[in-house]
Amino acid sequence: MEDYMKNLKERVDKKIMDIFSAGYEAHYMLKKVLKDDTLFVENKDIIDVIFIEREEISGSSDSSAKPYEPAKVIIATTYGIIFLEEGFREINDNLLGYRLKKTYYNKIDSVELDICLLNGSFRVYSGGNASSEIEFSTAKYFKEFEEFMSIIHENIMENK
Repeated sequence: MEDYMKNLKERVDKKIMDIFSAGYEAHYMLKKVLKDDTLFVENKDIIDVIFIEREEISGSSDSSAKPYEPAKVIIATTYGIIFLEEGFREINDNLLGYRLKKTYYNKIDSVELDICLLNGSFRVYSGGNASSEIEFSTAKYFKEFEEFMSIIHENIMENK
């Protein structure tokens, strides 16, 4: 059990370091939530992370072109799931907005991982409605979501 926990911690630390090294591709707030103990999460509480990179139109010579899919981070903590997505409205000179949604395990009715060809979606249901949904490319993120699902399942069962 001790080796399992050590491997889990190393895996999460590597994922977090990959997000920090993403540079421009990872929104400032995504990094801040993972780096600092914030109102949203304490670093010691993180048990898994998925970083979905920003999607941009390739081949565009215009460097000011806006991305068509924002970067997203899904964080599994010891108490719930945090969905953080970059926004594109400026809230000050150096920082664009973001969306944050937190769902506690004891409030989750069900979790769904839907895979169809190269498209996947991860949904969390709370109060009978889909409270959060993330769409992703299964070619890039299938294994990460599969691991994330098993961790979420374990934590939901522990908190029921």
